[in-house]
Amino acid sequence: MEPVNRTPHPLIAIIPVVVLIGFLSVVITLFGSDSLNGGSQVALLMGMAVCVSLSMSVYRIPWRTFEQQIKKTLGEVSITLLILLCVGMLAGSWMISGVVPTLIYYGVQIMSPQFFLVSSCVICALVSLLSGSSWTTIATIGVALLGIGHALGVSEAWTAGAII
Repeated sequence: MEPVNRTPHPLIAIIPVVVLIGFLSVVITLFGSDSLNGGSQVALLMGMAVCVSLSMSVYRIPWRTFEQQIKKTLGEVSITLLILLCVGMLAGSWMISGVVPTLIYYGVQIMSPQFFLVSSCVICALVSLLSGSSWTTIATIGVALLGIGHALGVSEAWTAGAII
């Protein structure tokens, strides 16, 4: 079955957006800073449910079309998801094993605040080239450099810029 390529009317297209904003407002009002612990994901799923319901009822798009598109999209992003899972495992194992705290401890003793930003940029560039992943760099050595920069009194914004 080929996908339906009809553009929805703007008033219908705005309904899921308004629902999502409404749910997010309620979640943020109820949970505040804890809204990222699950409430915002539920709001996103509710917005998606409204969108799919409108598509199926108003435009008569069958569920099979949604299933096919989901399969296609998951196939296209599966390698990216695996890379992110591996980066998460590496970062978690470094945190649990004490690698990141050790890097922070020795980094504060070795690095000079005068050359910290330049050193951070060069270190991150090398790690990124060697690992082949900027995500790995940010999640591992970037976390350590952010801690070192904080301990040395360097602005976190400047440190994050040097890391990225």
